[in-house]
Amino acid sequence: MSKKMVDKEEAFDLFQYWLMDSPDAIERMMDRLPAEVKNQLDYSVESLDVLEAYLLNQYASIDEIKQEPPDILNGYAIYVGDTFRKVAKSLTQIEPIKWTIELDDTDNAYYNIPIIRLGAYVKCPLTLVTSSLDRRRGNYISTILKNFLEDS
Repeated sequence: MSKKMVDKEEAFDLFQYWLMDSPDAIERMMDRLPAEVKNQLDYSVESLDVLEAYLLNQYASIDEIKQEPPDILNGYAIYVGDTFRKVAKSLTQIEPIKWTIELDDTDNAYYNIPIIRLGAYVKCPLTLVTSSLDRRRGNYISTILKNFLEDS
């Protein structure tokens, strides 16, 4: 089953807007968090467990988080992606570590969804957030980052 083809130029423009808005999206997400959670979000590996614990406490399912305004889920995903980028940049020699979007291959699992590319390693922070709610481990996201760091 193929995903709906999007206008590449329009999708790329929307992605550029998304990148420019990402600091504000994180700020909007942070504004909703309790101080005891927000104060621990320092873009460290450990902070991913803090965020994941909060998400597990707040949302019983993926469907519940999807009921939130899109900016909120987006903020969680951007925080996760930026944490991956910052930690990887400080601990590895991999360059570039950047946000990107796949707009050529409609069969790609991450078609038209912002992803992070860490060398040859590709992850979608949005799906990491939603998958963490499905798996309900409390350290799902940080384990993926740690596994990447071990393999680097």
